[in-house]
Formats: sequence, structure tokens, C-alpha cells
Amino acid sequence: MHLLRSVKNWLTLLFVAIVGVAALVTYAYTVPSLNHRLTSQKLADMRTAATSVNNTVPAWLEVLGGRLVTNDSGGLQTEIRTMDDRWAVRVVVVDALRDVPIADSRPGTTFQLTDYPMIKQAISSKKVAQGTVDIQDRPYAVTAMPVAVEDQPNDIVAVVVTSASLADAEKAVHLVERQIRLATAIALLVSLAAGYLASYFIARRLKRIERGAEAIAAGDLNATVAVRLEDEVGQLGQSFNTMGERLRHAFSLIEREKSQVELLLNDLSEGVIGVSSEGNVTIANPAAARLLGHPLPVGAELGHAFPYEVARIWYESREAGHDQDVVFEHGDRTLQAITYPVGSGADFDSILVLRDVTAQAKLERARRDFVANASHEFKTPLFSLSGFIELLDEGGLDSDQQREFLHLMRQQVDRLGHLSLSLLDLSQVEAGSVQLHPEDTDLVSLAQSVVREFQGQAATKDLAVAVEAPAGDRTAYADAQRLAQAVRALVDNAVKFTPQGGAVTVVVGEDKSKATLAVVDTGPGVADDELEHVFERFYRGSEDRANKAGTGLGLAIARELVELMGGFISAESKPGQGSRFTLRLPRGPVKKP
Repeated sequence: MHLLRSVKNWLTLLFVAIVGVAALVTYAYTVPSLNHRLTSQKLADMRTAATSVNNTVPAWLEVLGGRLVTNDSGGLQTEIRTMDDRWAVRVVVVDALRDVPIADSRPGTTFQLTDYPMIKQAISSKKVAQGTVDIQDRPYAVTAMPVAVEDQPNDIVAVVVTSASLADAEKAVHLVERQIRLATAIALLVSLAAGYLASYFIARRLKRIERGAEAIAAGDLNATVAVRLEDEVGQLGQSFNTMGERLRHAFSLIEREKSQVELLLNDLSEGVIGVSSEGNVTIANPAAARLLGHPLPVGAELGHAFPYEVARIWYESREAGHDQDVVFEHGDRTLQAITYPVGSGADFDSILVLRDVTAQAKLERARRDFVANASHEFKTPLFSLSGFIELLDEGGLDSDQQREFLHLMRQQVDRLGHLSLSLLDLSQVEAGSVQLHPEDTDLVSLAQSVVREFQGQAATKDLAVAVEAPAGDRTAYADAQRLAQAVRALVDNAVKFTPQGGAVTVVVGEDKSKATLAVVDTGPGVADDELEHVFERFYRGSEDRANKAGTGLGLAIARELVELMGGFISAESKPGQGSRFTLRLPRGPVKKP
């Protein structure tokens, strides 16, 4: 059966089978037909010979006393011998009255009436009877013709029997059979060779298509099939090439979409994890491993690969059938995990999204701290004002005490005003509604003006507050009022944290294409882990710094204002070595992108 698995073998066998069937049809049509025609021809010759004999035999016969006799047996014998020689048939005259032969062209050959059933047929039917018989295993064609004499025209008195061997016809038929068999054998061999060659070439072309299909199945989408003939196999090859081209196009679209999805997932700052129904990781982007601090291999169990809080909300989401989220601490990060059920058709039935909300958490904590600090900042001057007002309302104070109380009340009002202005500035910066009026601003004059404002406060701590500037003007293209506000916040911060007897210096200079203004102090400095947060809104630093700090808005507002004017601000500090806050400002109008 293995041979039948090959198209080449199938086609070869088909060719041979067709030729074999054709040979059988030829044999079935030719041999019996030839045998019939030869036998019919022989019988026709027998009839002709019998008719010729019958035309002469009655002249030699007569009926006497109810018996058939020959008036000249020698003449009759000579006559039928002549007929035998002429027609090459045996002629026997049979007495119909006694069923015995009375003349035989071949008297030395055995003649049995029982071997010739046509004799009785001819006598009974009074018509010529013909047929074939086997005598001593040899076929013969026989004709029996009834004979009547002139005196008794209605009575059959004899039968002329002509017979001839069919051996020559049989021999001819056998010869034809042998020729047909030989031709069939030759045709089968030729068809086998021709069929094999034809099927070989057809199978080879199909094999090329098969190899192309295997190449595509193995991943080679550029595989094509050479098409040389525009027949059915060629059309199949062309269709195969068209299919390959469409597959390449489809796969290119899929690969492009896959690349875009992978690029999107890989570039996401959020961690995206696919989780199967059994609670195993099926896919995870790099951000997920980065946020969790360890890799997430495919197949990792939820309970081992994720913190308890994440596993818990995943199980709750499965039970509840809707989204669940949780915010939790993971090392030095604050993360938010959200689980989303997804539809069927994927390797996972839910998605976990991890977000780093550390900044938002810090901002929220800062906001809460700010509310508390702002409440405290408002409460203290308000309580002081309330107390002073009650004392003044009670009376009994001399003029010096009243002046002192009024001075203190004015300080508390200024404090409230400063806090209110800071809140107002913050709200304007956040809303983007700050209106700037930039112009060429002399940084030296602006620095000297700001420093003069802090001379009194500096004197109470014996601080040396000064301006360092090279000769000549140093200008920046900025809003003078808003720039002074930013510098004021830096100087105020420096004066506040610089200890007794220290120094605060405002240095004006230039840095490549930027104008610079730096506030340098000899204070305690800022630790590295705090330095990166000093410009954040509501940030007040460590506990020691927070006790001296205000609302935590000054530096944040300063940075926002400087950046709005096209500049930027940086901070440098080492614990115990003081701090340096530097503004870099454009010298001319900034082209907006």
C-alpha cells in the first residue's frame, strides 16, 4: 500500500490500467467477432456447396418400391468427389428413408449420423439446417440440405450433408489472439514507461509545490514555485505563489501590529501582566519586572511572583467579576495595582496593570502636610491677633505697650499676607494664568535691591549678606518683578537656614549664552536624598529643616517662574558645606517652538 501513497505511482498504474482495459475491450470485440465471421463465412461456403450438389444429385436418385436407389452409384460418387475437390468440403448423401449414407466423397473417413444433428433438423423442417459440431474434439461447419426427387416433389428422400473443418478458422483466430496478447504486452510495457515518465514529470512539478508548502510551513514566507507551463499544475503553482504573497502580506501586517504592540508595551512606564485562569503569568512587559524589582518568567505563580496585596485583589476580581485596585508600598516605591478581567480567546483571562504612584503619593502627603502647615501658619497669627485685640479692647495699656502690640499685630498681618500671596502665586502657576512682561533687566541692580530687603533680618543673626558682580552691566531678558520674587525666595531660604555669623552672597555672572545669578550660603547644606526634592511643591525636608521652613512653596514657585521666563534653576549642596542655587536666564527673547 506504500506504493499507492505516491501520485507518481498512482498515475503510472492509471496509465497501465487504461491500456489494459483498452486491450481487453479490443480482445473482447475482435476475437469473438472474428471467430463468428470466419464461421459464418465457412457456413456460407457449405451452403453454396450443398446447393450445387443438390442441383445435380436428384438426377442420380429414384424411389423404387418405397426404397431410395441410385441409378448410377459410380456416377454419383464421381459427382460428389468432384464437388469435394472443387469446394474442399466433404459431401455425404444420406438416405432419409433409412438414415444411412448412400454416397460419400471421402469414403475412407468415419461418418456417424449422430455427429450431425442438422440432418434430422433438415428432414423435419424440410429446410436447410446449418451449424457447427465437434467431431473427435475438432470443430466442423455443417450444412444439411433436404433433397426431393422429381416423382415425389413433396417428400424428402435424401439429405446432402456438406462439412468442413474449422481448424483453419480456429488457427486464424488463435493467431489473432496471440497478436493481440503480444500487442497488449508491448502496449502495457510502453504505457508503463510512458506513464512513469509522464507521472514523474507531473509528480516532480507537484513535488516542487509540496516543497514550497513545507518551506512556508517552516517559516520561509518568501518561498515560491517556478511556473513554466500554463496548465492545471501551472495554475496550481501560480495559485500557490499568490497564496504565499498574500500570506507574506498578512504576516507582515501581523508582525507590524505585533511590533507596534510590543513597542507600546515595552515603552509603557506601567507594568502590564497577563494572568491565566490558574493564576500564572503568561506575558509581562519589562516595566512590570522593573517596578517589582525581579523578573517575571512565563508560568510564574501569582502568589510567589507578586506581593500579597496584588494576589488578593486578583482573587477578589475573579470572584466579583469587575475591576479591583490597591495601592501598596513595595520597597521605596508606592505602587498601584489594577486588575481587569478580559474576554476569552487569549492565553490569559485577566490583566494586571502596575503603576508607580510614588510621586503622586509624595505629592498627596505633601498636600496633606501643606494643609496642616497652612492651617498652623494661619492659626498662629490669627490667634496672636485675636489675643492682641482682646488686650487692646480691655484697655489699661499705656502708649508704649499699645505701640508694641500694634507692631506685633502688623508683623502677623504681614505674615498672613505673605502666606496668602504664596497661595495665590501657586494657584496662578498651576492654572497657567501668570502674566509675564519680559524686558532687559539689570541683574546687578535687581540683586542689590533684593539684598537690601533682608539686611534687617540678616543683622539679627549677624549674617553678611552681599552682592558679587563683575564690572559692567549684566542683563537678562526677564520679568523684573517675577524674577525678583524668585531671587527673594532663594535669599529668604538662605538667610533662614544659615546659622549665626554666616554669610549669604548673591553672585551675578554669565555662562555661555545665559546670564546667571547664584545665591550662595554657608549654611548646613542639604543631603543628597533631599536635594532632588527641594523644588517640589509642599516639600519641607527633614524634621530639622521643616521646623524652620515655611509652607514649602517658595522654591517650587521660584522654579516655575524661572522656567516660564525661558530659564532654569539648579541646586548644589553638600552637608556642612553650604548650598548654591543658580538661575540661568536668557539674554534675549526666547523663540517659542
